[in-house]
Amino acid sequence: MRKHKTSQAGFSLVELAIALMIIGLIVGGILKGQELLESARLKSILTQINEYRVATSTFIDRYDALPGDFDQATELINEKLLNGNNNGVIDGPGLIAHSKDHEAASFWAHLAAANLIPNPGTSTGNYLKFGAGAPKAKIGGGFTICYHPYEDMPGHWFLLGNENGEKGDAPGLTPLQAMSLDKKADDGNPTTGKIRAKDGAGTKKGSCVTLKGEYNTKNNEKACVVYFQM
Repeated sequence: MRKHKTSQAGFSLVELAIALMIIGLIVGGILKGQELLESARLKSILTQINEYRVATSTFIDRYDALPGDFDQATELINEKLLNGNNNGVIDGPGLIAHSKDHEAASFWAHLAAANLIPNPGTSTGNYLKFGAGAPKAKIGGGFTICYHPYEDMPGHWFLLGNENGEKGDAPGLTPLQAMSLDKKADDGNPTTGKIRAKDGAGTKKGSCVTLKGEYNTKNNEKACVVYFQM
């Protein structure tokens, strides 16, 4: 009987190189796409902050008072709103509702009722939630507002962070994300300028800012609360 030789076709080195190149292009495209998506989300934060600044300025021009602090909101805007004390300061910790310290929470309700920002939803408990009384951020977490949060930060500031009971100062961004935001719109320094960064409340896995006052980019965990001057 004759023996027939059988042969198996394999990949040549050229075919293997082409296959690896295609895989590399696909992986590179995925990573680049994720990078572009991340950049878009960060830019959306700056867009939201600018919208809130413009809305606040328009509110002041219209009613000669700060949203949240306005003492005639019930009478002149909507009877369901809470009035502030009109002392020129938006008081309160940020997410607490229906108490004497409600002004920072009412800030969003006053703006929304005046048709200056989209409705951020309605809270159903003692505290606002992001998407239910306070606006969400597209990158996660959401926004609150506070007055004079630190000794070297006078005036009103928007906070980007996560919910922490009556406050929104739990960590929301990684140091690298916070630095990227800072560089896009300010001086890139977490301790100076109109954009600042601090360690979020309860941060356990590394800090946001080093002892030298620089972004701790070696830390890949969420550790930062970012402040934007109003």
